[in-house]
Amino acid sequence: MIAISLVAGEDLSSSQYYFVSVNTSGQAVLTGDDGNPVGVVQNKPESGQVATVCIYGVTKLYIGTESGLGAGYNVGCDSNSAGKVSDTGSFRMGVALEDPTSDGDIVSVLLQKNGKQA
Repeated sequence: MIAISLVAGEDLSSSQYYFVSVNTSGQAVLTGDDGNPVGVVQNKPESGQVATVCIYGVTKLYIGTESGLGAGYNVGCDSNSAGKVSDTGSFRMGVALEDPTSDGDIVSVLLQKNGKQA
């Protein structure tokens, strides 16, 4: 896993294993639907603390809705910064390595950002 450190631009203490983006101040913030994530936050920083962000490699990822997502599928970002099946307009952030069995599961993914899905 390759990780970087960014200052948390908001409270991420309940957002471990969610996608984060970089705001205009260079801080880690939750991404939102089809946003442009840089990676997955690995720790539980409060605003102003250091967030460890996985930008490449195997990481855990919180899955919002497991519907249609399985091992080998491309993973994107939902409106809550959780993982979902990558669909039209989503950034392909990686590949699921496990099948989620229910909404809210945490699964392993291979993070390897690969542009937007057409």
